[in-house]
Amino acid sequence: MDKKTIAGYTIEKTLGEGGMGVVYRAVDPTLDRRLAIKVIRRTTLSAAAKERFLREARAASRLNHPHIVTVYAAGEDDGHPYLAMEYVEGRTLRALIDEGPIPWEKATEWTCDLLDALHGLHQVGIVHRDLKPENIMVTAEGVVKLMDFGIAHMAASGTLTQEGAAVGTVYYMSPEQAAGKKADARSDIFSIAAVLYEMVTGEYPFPGEHPMAVMYSICNLPPTTLAEHPVQVPAGLQPVVDKAMEKNRDERYPDAAAFRDALRELRERELGLAPAPSLKSRVLQIGVPVAVVIVLAVVAFVLFGRGGAPKPDREVAKNLNELGQSAQEKNDISTARDEYRRAIVADPGYKIPWNNLGILALNEGNLVEADSLFRKAISIDSSYAVALHNLASVRQDRGDLAGAEKFYRASLRADSTLLASYNNLGALLLQAERSAEAADVLDKGLSFYPDQPYLLKNRGVAAQKLGNDDAAITYWKRGIEKDSTIVELQCLSAEWYERHGRIAEARAHWEVVAGSPVEEERRVGTEALKRLRSR
Repeated sequence: MDKKTIAGYTIEKTLGEGGMGVVYRAVDPTLDRRLAIKVIRRTTLSAAAKERFLREARAASRLNHPHIVTVYAAGEDDGHPYLAMEYVEGRTLRALIDEGPIPWEKATEWTCDLLDALHGLHQVGIVHRDLKPENIMVTAEGVVKLMDFGIAHMAASGTLTQEGAAVGTVYYMSPEQAAGKKADARSDIFSIAAVLYEMVTGEYPFPGEHPMAVMYSICNLPPTTLAEHPVQVPAGLQPVVDKAMEKNRDERYPDAAAFRDALRELRERELGLAPAPSLKSRVLQIGVPVAVVIVLAVVAFVLFGRGGAPKPDREVAKNLNELGQSAQEKNDISTARDEYRRAIVADPGYKIPWNNLGILALNEGNLVEADSLFRKAISIDSSYAVALHNLASVRQDRGDLAGAEKFYRASLRADSTLLASYNNLGALLLQAERSAEAADVLDKGLSFYPDQPYLLKNRGVAAQKLGNDDAAITYWKRGIEKDSTIVELQCLSAEWYERHGRIAEARAHWEVVAGSPVEEERRVGTEALKRLRSR
């Protein structure tokens, strides 16, 4: 397809191509946001293919889940059916697995999130049928998102593909798919278990030299046990995976929620995350300020009366947390705080609202309270990378640079793709005059995000401190190409050109600084231009 726009969206580049169509990165000029557009190829455009595509769009548009890409719009443009959806910055799970096995703690956490997403899909009648690492994105913040329902179908409406056709990627097919039978929700359970197996071992559960050999193994042979691989996993993970990958679908978990809950129970048992007897004792043990304890107790009384809090309800807690996030996005901080606290009352073992309360405290400058809240989130999940990063940020603000470094490194061990931790740790090491270490950290971050302007800025500073001045300006140029509004990049470049006697280039960068909407930045740029005029 050779077009510059689709349905009014401006195409920027091709992101990928598959059997059915092409995915483009585009811009919505009305809302000024980037998005992805999936378009069916004309060569594969049959009535059945079009109907499958549009049914997928209608079904997906009804979903609003943090671990599923958001669908914005769908339709046809000049005979081409299209799907406009959320553009996710990050890397595919395939790219991460290709770098080696993923720690079981992180792999099971992500799988729980994906199973929660699958549960949502299945509830509206969608069977994905093509689950694989290539169809799972990991964002810069370490959040997994399920995408590409290219061969998903509406189970309630019947299959739109020929019965008996094996659809899906061979390494992750369920036995019934490999045998050409109709897939159902339990088929997705088998496939996501195969993805989990590969995450923790780095190997396919059913390897083979050709597709038919793989399909034979899927239907007839057990996978190699987890213990036979050179990785550390708890023994309790094996029976959970075995049940999810039973050859007979009737013997698997009945639904994605049951598989998710089995993994959560394993994590709680192995990581010591089992709920304590009461909300108050949990809070006091980790030193949350007394004011927070009192507020939570009052909320519990209002919600549940004198009988105390009921059994933790994760679904209620998730809904309340989402309400809090929505209020926070609207800058309604009071409502956001109330909803996060209600979420904690509903399920004290749910880590996310603890982290979100910490962010509110941090934004208000209450570092002691923020520190306590982030530590609470980490006590629930020691591999919670976002909370580890936030705790590091608090420690850095409090002047505890050693503590900040410790928690930034811990966040990267928990999630090797966390952009903010690479950037902040690199800046911290530069501050400590440990430039070579900073360069190593920033290079690792750039291996994931080669065009991230703040990583490029700090990497240029590291290069300059290490005596490689020419490399420094190269990094800064790349950063400005990606975001010319970052004043620090403009200042560093302007100073570099001044030092090298290239006044015209220096003036161009100082003019950008002088045009900043921030008064102090305008002042710096204006004074620099005056200085250049006197030379």
